[in-house]
Amino acid sequence: MIPTLYKSRLPGHLSYPIGAQALSAALAGAPHAEALTVAFSEHAVVSALDFQRLLRTRQPYRILRAEHEPARRPGISASNQMVEKGWYDEKWEIRVFPVLRELRHLANRLLKEEGLPAVAQWLRSSQQKGWDSRQQWIELVFDPSGETITVHEGGSVA
Repeated sequence: MIPTLYKSRLPGHLSYPIGAQALSAALAGAPHAEALTVAFSEHAVVSALDFQRLLRTRQPYRILRAEHEPARRPGISASNQMVEKGWYDEKWEIRVFPVLRELRHLANRLLKEEGLPAVAQWLRSSQQKGWDSRQQWIELVFDPSGETITVHEGGSVA
């Protein structure tokens, strides 16, 4: 099972659209699935007020982000403790964001049918030459009004 780093408590009107067990089952067998960790965050944008506005107006927002960060060399100011705790190690992370409780089943279905197969394909693409030397990410954007999930991928030079 994908280990959970943390799970923020949510107010009663919100729910996470998927759990660690379902994520693990959907991504089982994909490359790097055993290296993944998951965190459940309380809002999908920096500002809690902006997130509440997105929810209230039923605007699209990300409900899942998977990210790969390549290993980095510790800088001169890096402490041995930071190195020992793995701050500079390669990371494979998933972050899950909440939905309105009444939309949980819709979001869960869309994740299982469309979103998580796209994440599994993204993990498979990591086997391409040079892929793992850059920061890479995939986001699943949930549109409550259109009842869709859109996939966005990107990366940058590490």
